[in-house]
Amino acid sequence: MLKKKLRGKSKFLRKMNELMEIYSRNQDTAFAYRELLGLEPLIKYEGERAMFDLNRASLLYDMERYREAENVLRRIPSINPMFDAMCESLRFKILDAK
Repeated sequence: MLKKKLRGKSKFLRKMNELMEIYSRNQDTAFAYRELLGLEPLIKYEGERAMFDLNRASLLYDMERYREAENVLRRIPSINPMFDAMCESLRFKILDAK
């Protein structure tokens, strides 16, 4: 019951998840990046900002804009061990790509 309430609360997370699902199917990075930036005004919480930044950095990585992706990753605060591990995984991918 609690999960249902939380899932329906964040308009930002719903829209971001839909966008990333579309991106996973069509791989149009430029479109996904523009759309993601358009969701930024919907961010209300630190966790939402962190997820936005992680997805933004991932898309920048996919566009081979490694320095920008790295700069975005540096600004992401530590949220929890699982989220931090996702950030570190992307950080290592960026370092390998340089």
